[in-house]
Parts: sequence; C-alpha cells; structure tokens
Amino acid sequence: MVSKATYFLGIDGGGSKCKVRLENENGTLLSEAISGSANVATSCQQSQESILLATEHAFHEAGLALSELKNTYVHAGLAGANIDSAYQAMTKWQHPFAKFTLSTDMLIACKGAHQHHDGAVIILGTGFCAGYQLQNQFSELGGYGLLLSDGASGGWLGLQLCRKAFEVLDGVAQSSAAVDALLTQLNCHSSQALSQRLISARPAELAKFAPLVFSHSYDAFCQQLISEACAFIARYITYFEKQGITKVSLMGGIASVITPYLPNASKARLTPALASAEQGAILMAREAI
Repeated sequence: MVSKATYFLGIDGGGSKCKVRLENENGTLLSEAISGSANVATSCQQSQESILLATEHAFHEAGLALSELKNTYVHAGLAGANIDSAYQAMTKWQHPFAKFTLSTDMLIACKGAHQHHDGAVIILGTGFCAGYQLQNQFSELGGYGLLLSDGASGGWLGLQLCRKAFEVLDGVAQSSAAVDALLTQLNCHSSQALSQRLISARPAELAKFAPLVFSHSYDAFCQQLISEACAFIARYITYFEKQGITKVSLMGGIASVITPYLPNASKARLTPALASAEQGAILMAREAI
C-alpha cells in the first residue's frame, strides 16, 4: 500500500499581496506564488480568494493536482487577524485543506526571523506592526490600521504625500518635486480631480506612492516625512531594548529603503531575519499537526 504524500503551505497575507510557500514533508521547497491583498480585516472574502488564487498558482508551478489540497497542512499569517471579529470570521471558512490554522502576519514574521530565539520584528509594508518573542511568550504592538496607527508604513507615507498635494493644489503650500511627480503620475491638476481619484483609496493604493518619497529624498518635505518615520521606528526599537530584546529585524517593502536613514543607535540593533515569514508559517503549520 502506497502512503499518501503530505504537503505544507505557509501563507504571508499582507495588505498589498499574499505570498505562499509550498513544501513537501521533507522540507523541500516545491514552489512559491503571489496574489493580491489578503488583509482579513479589510475583507474576509478577498483574503480567502487571494489565498486560493496564490495556492492554485503554487500547485500548478509544482505540478501537483488540486486534489492534493486535502493532504496539505496550512498556516496563514494575515494582516488584520489581530482584530477579533476578522479572526473569528476567518476561522469559520470552509477551506479545502487538511488543516488550516491562522495567526497574524506579525507572528509568522517573528517565527521566521528568530525561530525559537528571543527577538523582535517590525513590519514596514502597506501597514505597520511590531512584535517580539521573549522566553517563549509573544507580544504584538500596533497593526491597528492606517486611520488609527501605522506610522512609517507605506500607506502612511503615501497618505502624507497626498495630503501635501491637496495643500499645494489649494494654494496654501508651496509645491515640491515629490508632489509634482505624484500629480503627474495620477494626471490630476486640481484638488477636485485628486479628491475624486483618491476619495475611496485603500491603504494598499496609497502605499504605491511611498517610493516617490524616497526617490525625492532631497525634497525638504520628503526629508521631513522620512525623519518622522525614522523617529516612529526608533521608539519601538527603544521599547524592545527596555524589554531585554537586543535583536530586531525589519521586514516589508519599506524596510530596506528606510534603514539607511535610521539613527545609528537603532541600526546597531538590527539583525537579518533567519528565514522568511512564509517559512515561519510553515514552521507553525508543522507544529499544528
């Protein structure tokens, strides 16, 4: 009798993208894939659709039939899973997997970055969140969304740039190279046009403007934004140090571009992640069996 194969899927679902990693039972990487937003607090349905789409791509890339989903153990770390109503809604999902467990994206990032050792992680992506593990206990900070927190995130940087653009278009502030680039990119030349373009913008869309801040770092307004973002990050690193945490990993799309601007004392605490967030999720999927 031939025993059935077992697979493990690690999912890192953020505000901008959902990335999955597929391994066999021996820990061999079979494939990776990416789909759209998987922030469960923004939309549980969108999160589920993104997970399934990325999973289908991963299975296709690995040459596996989707019938093998029933032999696949999954852990998903999702942005927004710290919101209890969103977490509870996701646990009711009638998924196609052998087992599906769930946590925040911060927890899998910390598991990946530090494995079973003490350490902290700051995720600087579309949103912001931070967390640390100390003596096998995990604590999470931030991650309350762009309206309530998320300083130094891509969404925050993009939002501040858009707010500045409104002041410029209304004539109450002097323009800058970064604002001019934003308005050209959006093809908006009046506050009414910009308002119509952005009135329903989600954090992931605003985060797309964050690269303009760094590509115009000579711009006085962008320098101010980067300085504020660095101060925000530094406060968390200082907090971690007070908890006895000396190793901090920065992750997410903003991490690499903002690191050079951080204070030297903060940079001295930074350490590379041992593994990716998706690998941290697979570690948790294996532990959940």
